[in-house]
Amino acid sequence: MKRIVFDIEATGLSEAQICQLSYLIVDDSGVVGKNQFFAVDDMNPDAEAVHGFSMEMLEELSGGLRFADLASAIYAEFASANLFIGHNIAADVRYLQMEFARLDMKLPKIPTFCTMNHFTSDVNLKMKVNIGRPKPPKLIELCEYFELTEEAIAAKAQEWFGDGNAAHDARFDTAATYLCVLEATRRGKLRGVL
Repeated sequence: MKRIVFDIEATGLSEAQICQLSYLIVDDSGVVGKNQFFAVDDMNPDAEAVHGFSMEMLEELSGGLRFADLASAIYAEFASANLFIGHNIAADVRYLQMEFARLDMKLPKIPTFCTMNHFTSDVNLKMKVNIGRPKPPKLIELCEYFELTEEAIAAKAQEWFGDGNAAHDARFDTAATYLCVLEATRRGKLRGVL
């Protein structure tokens, strides 16, 4: 079974472009990390404030490559997966679908596992306004729940991607998500995902 654990950084919220895609391919042969930066048309200042990637940085980090330049290879990898895993996975799948749609490509429907939704009850954070249910955890809150340190996550990001030592770098966030799934499995809180 081929699982892809992934995270995306984007240029904004709606009609945005992907500026970084990081993913781990997890199958019977092991774990392989892949990361790609993309040159983009514009950047929402709020998005840049979160991930820290300016258009100039992305041009350099990507070597001038855009999503369209690598879309076929990315599509082949993602379309052959049995399961997508991510934190707020619905948002990241939407970004992928938007990018592929711009190129008249359609990503097949692949089952997903969302760490944010699945572990909301376990983490049990209080909402600012009590509406009778817990607040979905941010990825860093989920990592704290599973007692994963930033240093441990950064070390695994380094191992799998060669870099990615801070939150909101998709490499770090992908490593954090996968480590949460591993720890949940180890603790018996999760079965059948890995």
